Amino acid sequence: MDQSNHQISKKNRRVYERTFKEKAVLLSYERSCIEKVGEELGITKSLLNKWRKDFKKYGERSFPGHGNLLLNPEEEKIYLLKKRIKKAELDSFIIQTAAPYLSSGKLRIYFFIQDFEKNCSAKRICKVLGIAQRSYSRWKNHYISERNKRKIELLQVIATLFITKKKRYGPKRITVELRKRGYILSISTTARYMKELGLFVSIKKP
Repeated sequence: MDQSNHQISKKNRRVYERTFKEKAVLLSYERSCIEKVGEELGITKSLLNKWRKDFKKYGERSFPGHGNLLLNPEEEKIYLLKKRIKKAELDSFIIQTAAPYLSSGKLRIYFFIQDFEKNCSAKRICKVLGIAQRSYSRWKNHYISERNKRKIELLQVIATLFITKKKRYGPKRITVELRKRGYILSISTTARYMKELGLFVSIKKP
C-alpha cells in the first residue's frame, strides 16, 4: 500500500466511543459468544478480544481515550507531581534565560520571546514574564514583514552585541562591531536603534 492510500485508510478508520466499547465487552460476557456479538456490532473478533483484555486488566479505567494514560490512583498522583515539577522547571528556565533582557526595554523582551518560542509556546513565556500576549502578538504581526526583516535582524544583532559586551559599548563601538560582521550602518543610525531598544551604557565615567 502506498503512502497516499495508507493516509486515506487512517482517515477512514472508525473511532469508537468509550461507552460503545464497554457495552460491547459486557454484551460479549453476557452472551458468551464473541463472534456473534462482533457481527451484530460490526467489529472484528480480534478487536473485541483486545477490548476484553483491556477491560479485564484495567476495569473502570479502561478506554480513557486518545493520548490519555491508564493509571491507578497512586500512579496518577506521581504522574501529576512530575508534571508540576516539569512545569516549574520550565518556568524557572524561562526566567533565568530572560533575565539579561528584562531591563533592556519591552522591544528587546519581545525579541527574546520570539527567539525562545522554539522551546515552548509564546503563551507560556508571556505568562511567566508577565507580558500581555495580545500586545506581543500585535508587535510580532506588525514587524514580521519583508520590509522590516532587515531592521529586525539588525536590532537583534545590536541587542546581542550590547549584552555580550556587558553593556559597556556605546553606539560608536557597536557600529565598529557591526561593520566587522558586514552590517554597514552610521553611528547615528546605530544610536537610534539602541535608543529604540532601550540600550544605554551602564558604566559610569570617573
